[in-house]
Amino acid sequence: MKENIKVFLRTTAISSVILLSVVFGSIGVCKAYENIRLIGFGEYKNAIEISKSGIRVLDFEINLD
Repeated sequence: MKENIKVFLRTTAISSVILLSVVFGSIGVCKAYENIRLIGFGEYKNAIEISKSGIRVLDFEINLD
């Protein structure tokens, strides 16, 4: 029984570290993109934008029309 709890806690910790790394890495990429657009092009653009015409993630556009 104790071994099952140890395995569960270890698996939960490893999964949490991986998930948090992916989440914070994605947030870092979005913040860097916004600052690069501001400094390089002089315009502020959100990294992720959802509008009626579509979804834009960084410079990739998905048109819903």
